[in-house]
Amino acid sequence: MSETSQMANENWIKRWGTDWVLEGCASCNGVFVLPPEKVSQRCPFCGQATLAQMDPSDDRPVYTQPPEMVVPFRAQEATLRQSVSQFAKSVWLAPTDLQANNLLGRLQPVYLPMWLVDAQVQGNWQAEMGFDYEIVSHREQYRNSNWETERVKETRVRWEPRLGRLNRAHHNQATPALEQQDEVEAKIGRFQTKEPKPFHPGDLTGAIVHLPNRPPDDAWNDAVLLLQTAVAQECRQASEADHTRGFKWSPSFSNQHWTQLLLPLYTSYYLDDDNQAQMVLVHGQTGKLRGVKRASLKRARRVAGIILAVAAVFLLITLVLLGLGFTVAEDALAWAGLVGVLTIGVGGTAVLPLLYAWYINNVASRE
Repeated sequence: MSETSQMANENWIKRWGTDWVLEGCASCNGVFVLPPEKVSQRCPFCGQATLAQMDPSDDRPVYTQPPEMVVPFRAQEATLRQSVSQFAKSVWLAPTDLQANNLLGRLQPVYLPMWLVDAQVQGNWQAEMGFDYEIVSHREQYRNSNWETERVKETRVRWEPRLGRLNRAHHNQATPALEQQDEVEAKIGRFQTKEPKPFHPGDLTGAIVHLPNRPPDDAWNDAVLLLQTAVAQECRQASEADHTRGFKWSPSFSNQHWTQLLLPLYTSYYLDDDNQAQMVLVHGQTGKLRGVKRASLKRARRVAGIILAVAAVFLLITLVLLGLGFTVAEDALAWAGLVGVLTIGVGGTAVLPLLYAWYINNVASRE
């Protein structure tokens, strides 16, 4: 390692405040910060390759600054065990490696990044502000052979134009720092970011941190939409209004400052028939689990073979009964017919395990 590379490596480790290693995955292109005891293991995010150590000073943009805030893991151990156990039992003819103990033993806490951006916002705005007011009317109804007057209150909205100029600093607008953020949250649900805590190196004990793969320039467009929503809300409050519509602004931004917020995720995996890792994701706050389901074609063939063997036995019995019916006992012919029908029924079910395995691996896995 060159002197420049060594200095870069020492600088980023010093900023994190503990002894960390930087490694990358050649399969999903993820970059991870992890403790020394986790180095060169299977990728905790895609499971398809072994992590390889990286040089922080290479030409690839790596956002190695430590986070500002961390959302703690909240899922209870009992919830995790229940979720994992239910998933392991949900697949008939599952691969041998798909067992609850294996999934729990490989459960790895992984923090996912989100960008936090501070910005000074200046500009003009205009909108229609809505103010609730009540009107009272009377309604006549015929009840019990008499006309009765009912007093009715109705809430309406009075819309008035408003405009103004803003100059305000907004802090910690959260926007995804990972390209796979929407995909992950579509599977296990959204993360709640209302109660983060300041980052401390001890919060990451035993955990792996996924670094951003989405540059701030790309995430800024999302941040602007969040800022617009926040500004519209503040303008409504400043106007003491109840509603707003048609909000327009002409903003300029300055003093942008980017930091990170870490979100809690558990990952695990099991190996299928081809020894390929199938990932399982668990929400670190709720314990909700979502994993790729794969059935074992080997087990399906084995079960189909057993069913065919049973059908062969019934076929042999059928032939024996037919022989007895023609030579010794005529009643045996009736029994031979019954056993023959049973033979056809049992033999026909031999295709079911194969069809199930095909459906799970080719249809259900895409849903």
